[in-house]
Amino acid sequence: MPTLDPTILAYLKRDGLLREGHCAYRSGRHSAALVDRDRLLADPVAASHMGYALAKRFFTDLVSTVAAPSIWGAGLAQWVGYFLDPKAKVVYATPRGAELTVAENLEGLIRGQRVLLVDNLVISGETLGRFAGTIEGLGARVIGLGTLLNSGDPEIAGHPVVGLLNPLYDAFPAEDCPLCAAGSTPTSIGY
Repeated sequence: MPTLDPTILAYLKRDGLLREGHCAYRSGRHSAALVDRDRLLADPVAASHMGYALAKRFFTDLVSTVAAPSIWGAGLAQWVGYFLDPKAKVVYATPRGAELTVAENLEGLIRGQRVLLVDNLVISGETLGRFAGTIEGLGARVIGLGTLLNSGDPEIAGHPVVGLLNPLYDAFPAEDCPLCAAGSTPTSIGY
């Protein structure tokens, strides 16, 4: 997996968009990083850099549509779609109760297409897994899953997850956490 450019990493840290520490995510996994998902995607410089880095990873996969299961993922998906060549269309989920659907007038951007699923963060993988089922149910071929940081399983719905920050800040099951083994106490994160 490609590593994140050190200048981008420095930018994220300098502006507090990425903080180091011992974090315990809702998924039960621990990591040495916390991404401020709201502020990162509110910063067009940071969001565009991260979108470019994800697009670069999937550049040769012939993506026609980028789909996001959340409003936070939709912001990142816009940048990913913009940096792919040819430019990919972007579709986001429309929640209907507990179900994630795609607006009927956008289904044509999914049916029979090569679709990349993007979300800003993967916490447990449940949302992205459900959305993969929705997208595949519409006749698309899911060619990958991309995110900023994956604190869930490395594979969701049969697809490996590309977490941009994971090569530097992996997410470990609590029992395998090297920070815990070193005596550090984690801070619980609300997501």
